[in-house]
Amino acid sequence: MLVDDLPPIVLRVMAFVFGSLWGSFFNVAIYRWPREMSVVSPPSHCPSCGAPVPAWRNVPILAYALSQGRAACCGAKLTPRYLLVEILCGVLALALVERFVLTGPNAELAPRMIEAALYFAFVGGLVVATFTDLEWMMIPDEVTLPGAALGLATVGMREADVETMAIGAGVGYLVVQVLFVWSYERLTGRRGMGEGDAKLLLFVGAFTGWQGVLFAIAAGSMQGIVVAAISLATRKPLAPEEHAAADGPGNVGATKPPSARCVDVGGPSSPIESHAEGTPTEDSGPRAESQPEPKAEPALRLRLPFGPFLALAALEWLFFGDRVVEWYLGFFDV
Repeated sequence: MLVDDLPPIVLRVMAFVFGSLWGSFFNVAIYRWPREMSVVSPPSHCPSCGAPVPAWRNVPILAYALSQGRAACCGAKLTPRYLLVEILCGVLALALVERFVLTGPNAELAPRMIEAALYFAFVGGLVVATFTDLEWMMIPDEVTLPGAALGLATVGMREADVETMAIGAGVGYLVVQVLFVWSYERLTGRRGMGEGDAKLLLFVGAFTGWQGVLFAIAAGSMQGIVVAAISLATRKPLAPEEHAAADGPGNVGATKPPSARCVDVGGPSSPIESHAEGTPTEDSGPRAESQPEPKAEPALRLRLPFGPFLALAALEWLFFGDRVVEWYLGFFDV
């Protein structure tokens, strides 16, 4: 079967539904992996009242919208992250079909769909890494290590060069691990980046090669600097007593979740997961244990996870890498 044997609208709808379904599962991973929980067992349940969540309430996007962002069993407020991740994954799957399938209407459909599916595993891993890093300041090994193995094992199915991908994975890991983790720690006594960032670049390199890794480091750093500058410029200055009580410098890309944010509400889920499994809010029932509020950061120091910026830059390279290279080389045209 050729690509043009199916109407483009069919492929686009299938891609969005496929992506949003997996987005629902990625929400499970985002919730459970930082808490060292299985993504398969126990089954879905409400984090507030413990009621089981039936499968028909797990329909991506629609279930959240129809329930108006609240658990149907007890009315507990749900995190909007569920809706955001499901929509985002649907859009990313649609973009992959546009990028890898619909660009070759006279090509065979199956190989192009397989290639798009493999790259969806890559972007799905980036989504999970991004949201866990934003919430927990850590990137799960369950994302990066199997993801890197998948990328290297499927090079031939993605019409990529084995040597380029292998070098990319090695460069991505070693540049961060040697320069920004080990060496920086010996020089300053603290880490400039976390080991989770090194493993994330191992994952990125296995799918984008050394060019994608270098772009991710450069573009991710620039984007991170811009966000950090804006954050620092808009922060409320700390009072002197707050400076005395403030923590030490934040570790970008830390690999351990802060204990103050660890709330055990039990596990959700089946492979396509529940919307009623968000982190409990003030109106979603008692917490398992009262935890202290995190201390204020010193002025001019900011805890900023670097993983989301690396992930964003990797996506930019995946979808626009050729145009970026052409734009850059255009500066050297005589």
